[in-house]
Amino acid sequence: MAARTGGVLVPGDLSSHGVHAAWRAALAARELGCAVRLLHADAAGEDARGTGRSLRKLAGDIRAHMGVPVELVEDPRDALGATVHGAREAQLLVIGSRRGNPLREWVLGTQAERLIRLCRVPVLVVKKPPTGAYRRVLVPVELAGAAAPVIAAAARLSRGPRIEVLHALPPGDEFGMRVYDIPQHVVRRLRRRAALRAEAALEELIAQAVPQPDAVLPAVSFGDPAALVLARSRAMRADLLVLGKRRRGLLADFFLGGVTQRVLARAEADVLVVPPERGVQALGSGAALTFGAGLRALRGSAPAFEARAE
Repeated sequence: MAARTGGVLVPGDLSSHGVHAAWRAALAARELGCAVRLLHADAAGEDARGTGRSLRKLAGDIRAHMGVPVELVEDPRDALGATVHGAREAQLLVIGSRRGNPLREWVLGTQAERLIRLCRVPVLVVKKPPTGAYRRVLVPVELAGAAAPVIAAAARLSRGPRIEVLHALPPGDEFGMRVYDIPQHVVRRLRRRAALRAEAALEELIAQAVPQPDAVLPAVSFGDPAALVLARSRAMRADLLVLGKRRRGLLADFFLGGVTQRVLARAEADVLVVPPERGVQALGSGAALTFGAGLRALRGSAPAFEARAE
């Protein structure tokens, strides 16, 4: 599949959440070496003229502070339709996280969940005001080949000294062994053996994904995946979580997986959701090749925007 060339798409939402997403989109575009496409949806609506002026000013501020190209794209469709259409050629979709009508969200999901379901491009959900490049990145994965592109996508956007890749092992077998009075030392030995096998599989996935495996730390824990991800994210003060979106059937795809849904709702960090086999292609063919070079190049460089207080 050819790399997408549509830059980083961000809906032009003038709320605080939307403005934070626009600035984060500029940071991501700088990392990816592409332009920001600031989307003005419902451009034929009653308030289109005033919204357009505000978005043009926002685009100018981003250009001045970040030094990245910003294109204002006008679309007469509603926000959801315009965003889904614009994301078809985008390398990355960036949206702000905000809550809406509780009943509508219970039935249809949040705006972020709907866009993640409908778009076949990585979606970055921004939860905090951006203050710089991502430096503390957590990547929860399953032990499958599809995890390698997710790790590579995390490396593409990270500029920290280390990425942590986490795999959760189910504790169910251990509980069953205790019911049948299997000695505790046997339980511990089997648990350790399972953890070592999982860690070896993680190391193999990491080696496939990035050219400097030592910059990525494998971690294995036992327990509920969503609870482990949220707890580890808080403990390491992660500023980005990177999740892989499962390949699902047409009907099943209407609902996000339970882990993704819970992490999206409760995580304090930004969340990047990567669709199957699209992470590296969408974020650029050099996604797994620029990690170490990018770290060296960006050390010591701090644009004016990165100096803002969090």
